[in-house]
Amino acid sequence: MKRNVIIFAVIIFLVLVLTGSYKKAGSLGSLFSKSVDIGQEAAKTKATDFVKNNLVQPGTDATVKEITKEGSLYKIVFTVGKQDITTYMTADGTKFFPSVMNIAEVEKQSADQKAKDEAAAKDAPKTDKPVVDLYVMAFCPYGNKAEDTLKPVYDLLKNKVDFNFHYIVTTSGSDIQSLHGAKEVTEDQREICVLKNYGKDKWMDVVTYVNDKCGSDGSCWDAAAKSSSIDTAKIESCVSSDSANLLKADEKAATDAGATGSPTMVINSVQSKSVYQYGNSESYKQAICSAFNTAPEECSKTLSSDAASSAQGGSCGN
Repeated sequence: MKRNVIIFAVIIFLVLVLTGSYKKAGSLGSLFSKSVDIGQEAAKTKATDFVKNNLVQPGTDATVKEITKEGSLYKIVFTVGKQDITTYMTADGTKFFPSVMNIAEVEKQSADQKAKDEAAAKDAPKTDKPVVDLYVMAFCPYGNKAEDTLKPVYDLLKNKVDFNFHYIVTTSGSDIQSLHGAKEVTEDQREICVLKNYGKDKWMDVVTYVNDKCGSDGSCWDAAAKSSSIDTAKIESCVSSDSANLLKADEKAATDAGATGSPTMVINSVQSKSVYQYGNSESYKQAICSAFNTAPEECSKTLSSDAASSAQGGSCGN
C-alpha cells in the first residue's frame, strides 16, 4: 500500500512538472516566478474553500491547523477528520498541490519494502517445532480474516507448533493508540487479557466469535466471553492493571518483527505472504508445515481451500 501511494505521488508530481504547475520556491519555491502575495489570511480562506468545495465529501470537516510561508509558497496543514494532511499553495492563490516528497525518506521506504518483500519470498528455515507469530489489530477486517483462516490450522497443529498472537499498537507513556480508534484499543486490551488469563484456545474462540457476531465495535463482548466461560470481571481487572504493559510488549515484538500491517504472519522469523490468502486454510497449513524438519502426520490432512470463499491481498496499516 505504501508503494502504491508513492507511485501515485510520483505520477502527480510528473503531471505537475509537465504542465508547468510544479516548481520549487525558496527551500520549496525559489523557482517560482515572482507573483502577487494574497496574504496569509486570504490564502487560508481560499485554500479552505477550495478543499471543502472540491476535494472532500459534502459535510466533511476540513480545517486549517497551521499555515506558514515558505518562499513563494504557503504550507498549509489541514485537519480532515482525525488526519493531518500537508498541502501547498502558491502565494498568489492560483495553484494548489500535494506535499513535496522527501527523496531520502522515499528511498529508505522503498529499500525497506524491497527488503521485506525479499524476506517474505524466502522459505522459512526448518525447525523441529516451528514458531508462528500472528500480528493483528482487533478490528482490522483483514486481520479478522487471517484469524478465521488460521483457526482450523491452529486446531490441527497447536500441539506441534508454537503459535503466538500479538497486537499492533502505538504507545506513548500510558497512552495507547490503535489504527481504528479507542474502541479497537479497548478490544485489544480485552483480547490480550483473555490470552494472558485463559490461554490460546480461549483466545482463538473469543476472537473468532467477535469476528463473526460483533462487528467492529465490540458490542457483544459479554456474549463472546460467556460463550467461552470467561469471567468478564477478571478480564476487566486485567485491562485496568495489566493490559498497558502487555500491549507495550506486543508493540516491541511487532517492531522487532517489522510487523507494520495487520495481518502479518511470521514463521520461524520470516514473514510469510501466505497470510494474505484469506479463506484458504490449506495455504496457511502448507506454509507452516513446510517449516518442519520432519512434518507430522497432521500435515497430511487437507484443509479448506475453496477458491470461491478465498480472497488474496489487503491489510491494515501497511
